[in-house]
Amino acid sequence: ISSIGGLLKNKALWLCIFAIFLGGASECIMAQWSSSYLEKALSIPKVYGDIFGVALFALTLSIGRTLYGKFGKNIEKILLLGSFGATICYVIAAISSIPIIGLIACGLTGLCVSMLWPGTLVVSAKRILTGGVFVYAMMAAGGDLGASFGPQLIGIVTDLITINPHSLQIANNLNISVEQLGMKLSMLIGSLFPLIGTFVFLKIYKTKEK
Repeated sequence: ISSIGGLLKNKALWLCIFAIFLGGASECIMAQWSSSYLEKALSIPKVYGDIFGVALFALTLSIGRTLYGKFGKNIEKILLLGSFGATICYVIAAISSIPIIGLIACGLTGLCVSMLWPGTLVVSAKRILTGGVFVYAMMAAGGDLGASFGPQLIGIVTDLITINPHSLQIANNLNISVEQLGMKLSMLIGSLFPLIGTFVFLKIYKTKEK
């Protein structure tokens, strides 16, 4: 019990939990919402959005993890660059009026977020040398919470924007539908997870072991 109490006072543990929460949210928002986003916000037929968008996300996600598994080093730098890259991809997907650009941004997000979740586990293993199963349980909880909270938040925001009486005027001014407005603004909200993650991973990068 005393060792667990000591771990709970460990700032590195909570930093890693927060990081994996943000990484899980950044990955799962795009994984779960890209199909609907490409179809409804970018007006790409579902079959093409799923084939070229969702599948591209899955492909780049697997490529990123495979490449790190074979050649990977300096995980802190990879996490920082990945989170920053994911932020850029989210913003481009949200604001682009060109469907193919939005589709590519959604797909390339997979590469950027590929190591945010597993990579944070690597960092925690390097920096928290005691605690064993408890540390991994806390990390798993953080990742799962982010994977659940992020997509759910996007759904709530989309619904709130869609039913807001002021949204129609804004959508008309932008020459898009209310549903498109809701999804685009929600995608911008989604970009906050990797954006905040960029600063968290920068902190991790600056304090990496010499």
